[in-house]
Amino acid sequence: MKTKRLVILLSIFALIITIVVLSSTLFSLSKVEVAFVEVPTNFSIKDSQQIIDSGEFNYKQSIFLVKKSKHISKIEEDFPTLKVVNIESKFPNKLVIQVIERQEYLALYNLGIEKYYVVDEDMKILRIVDNPLAVSSIAKCMISQSLSNYNVGEFIAFDNETTILNQLASAFWACNYSEKEMNELVKSVFVDVSNNELVISTYCKFYFTIKSPTVKLAEKLFAGNDAIFGPKGVGEDFVGEVLVYENVLEGGICANTIKNG
Repeated sequence: MKTKRLVILLSIFALIITIVVLSSTLFSLSKVEVAFVEVPTNFSIKDSQQIIDSGEFNYKQSIFLVKKSKHISKIEEDFPTLKVVNIESKFPNKLVIQVIERQEYLALYNLGIEKYYVVDEDMKILRIVDNPLAVSSIAKCMISQSLSNYNVGEFIAFDNETTILNQLASAFWACNYSEKEMNELVKSVFVDVSNNELVISTYCKFYFTIKSPTVKLAEKLFAGNDAIFGPKGVGEDFVGEVLVYENVLEGGICANTIKNG
């Protein structure tokens, strides 16, 4: 009986403390800052106030009650090329918006439509262009999913093709390629759903054909890259196909170079 009474008293005390903390002006949001996780190229510290204003923060609200996801959505809606990594609480009354610039990854298009949808690795549309020359430095990729109803700032819905493309971005990172370095190598990408293949054409005279790209894609890309650029690789002047697949019987990834002619 005494134990039960003690639990009730402690619960009431905890509730009182919670109410006092939440209503205290000490914890009322009074300052919001922006911190770029990486050195920006298109933004600067001068843009910080605009980024903060777009979040529509309530400075009278307790820092414990801030719904961060709501503010992240507002910021990313107004600034499609920014990604909010996190909103960090700095007690007692400050928030720090941690952001990075989204990097252009692929220029997606549908057959017969004269528009290119430039996306980052999350499949968020950063810009839409009509002129192919405006995306000359970005790897192009034709996909079957209709893009005509999408606008800048929206995420393209994931299907078999876009899921593989999303995984490919991570695979290039695993192979130490940044988006810029990837686009310096890759001319175009094609997901052959019917044959379960991923074809990566390069600005050199070779291309990668990766079998079953939904499985161990990073390992397969690494093996294919090593077949060209590794210590025992054939070199970037190689002309032909690099066929990459998993040898289930031997339990390893194989990358065979097949010279044209």
